[in-house]
Amino acid sequence: MATTIITGRDITISLASTNYAAQTLSITLVNAPVITTYQALTGKQYKHIDDQWTLNLNLLADWGATSSLFEAMWTAFTSAPNTALAFTMVTATGASFAGTAFPVAPTAGGTAPDAQTDTWAMLCASTPVITIT
Repeated sequence: MATTIITGRDITISLASTNYAAQTLSITLVNAPVITTYQALTGKQYKHIDDQWTLNLNLLADWGATSSLFEAMWTAFTSAPNTALAFTMVTATGASFAGTAFPVAPTAGGTAPDAQTDTWAMLCASTPVITIT
């Protein structure tokens, strides 16, 4: 089987139905399993009890731009912080990851002479669904 190489440029990201791939510098969907350890008489026993998924985005700031992602996220965070936003991450090879993640408060500011960027770690409301087409 030939090796398939997928780069970050092969990924698109949509939040609340709007594509923000052009201002996304990097994106990862990460799971941190919750595993409980029990000490039995025969040794350690492990039980996987939950999964905690996080959608990590590194973005170019767009404060003041038309249809600003940062302003939309600020509004979502300040008005409905307990309402998860739908996201879809699609690779060029046909893998699609869909789920919902809670809004975060974007950072304002930057470092001269660099572009203004921000990194968001959005807690997912549940396990994302993967679809292969």
